[in-house]
Amino acid sequence: MDAPEVLVFYDKPEEFLDSLTVRFPNVRFHCCRHYADLDAALLNVQPQIAFACKFEPRPFPRAALIGSPTLQWLSIGFAGVDHVVPWDDDKLVVTNAAGVAAEEMAQYVLAAIFGLHQRFPYFARRQYERVWDYQLIRSARGVRVGLVGLGHTGEAVARLCRAAGLSVVACRASSAPSANVDRVYAPAELHAMLAEVDVTVVCAALTPATRDLIDAKAFARMRRGSYFINVARGGIAVEEALIAALHSDHLGGAVIDVARTEPLPADSPLWNAPNLLITPHTSSEYDGWVARAAEMFADNLERWLTGETLLNRVYSHRGY
Repeated sequence: MDAPEVLVFYDKPEEFLDSLTVRFPNVRFHCCRHYADLDAALLNVQPQIAFACKFEPRPFPRAALIGSPTLQWLSIGFAGVDHVVPWDDDKLVVTNAAGVAAEEMAQYVLAAIFGLHQRFPYFARRQYERVWDYQLIRSARGVRVGLVGLGHTGEAVARLCRAAGLSVVACRASSAPSANVDRVYAPAELHAMLAEVDVTVVCAALTPATRDLIDAKAFARMRRGSYFINVARGGIAVEEALIAALHSDHLGGAVIDVARTEPLPADSPLWNAPNLLITPHTSSEYDGWVARAAEMFADNLERWLTGETLLNRVYSHRGY
């Protein structure tokens, strides 16, 4: 196969470009560091391949990339494809970096589970108020965790939770069993699973099937005093229902790393919801994650050049 023209869309390509050029000396890499320059770069380079990351506080430039007439393969340096759909699967191959932060997100979830049982969100607020408020904590011994989604992140969460002595079940579209969970529930059994677990963790992709999946009815099915964690997408959980469940004490607490609108507006009622800890979509973004995503792209580029099937291919019609 002839050496392709590859467009790298990222503002700091020096983090990984040397390793790409050393590994692929015959491939021509072109860098675009600014959103405003992307249209011109696509026109001038006419790439067959693009490796693209999000790096400015603005929407991912899907229209420009998907609309490129020469592009055959788009490799995105993140896991979720809700910012990229729709595209024509017959004309464009799209791969993602699923798994690039699975271990780090699993660490976040485990910290959230134990932090909720230790009542960290409550004590953090009392510290801010300068109030010494002695309260009994809750033991996490014997806790059952229910995962909504069992992809790369879900599997990593399950492994880490089991290593910490917690039991784990999961709900996902596929009925295939997993060695990391005690039981896999079908989508129609989601509410049954929610009623049986002590902690619900959302780690599914945002698709038409999962949008608003965790609504008022779902929160009502959760055990009273149980905990809720979302490291996936804000659109999967109905925020008003989450807030109501916290104010009514139906939920014992929650940790969310995502919101429907990011950055979260200053007037959002989520800020004042009791026993809620909010982080600014940081569970998947660790020092060096883009370089790791570029390494995953390089492994796939090797496959592309040798005619092998690409890893982590995603499909527009299913959203993952």
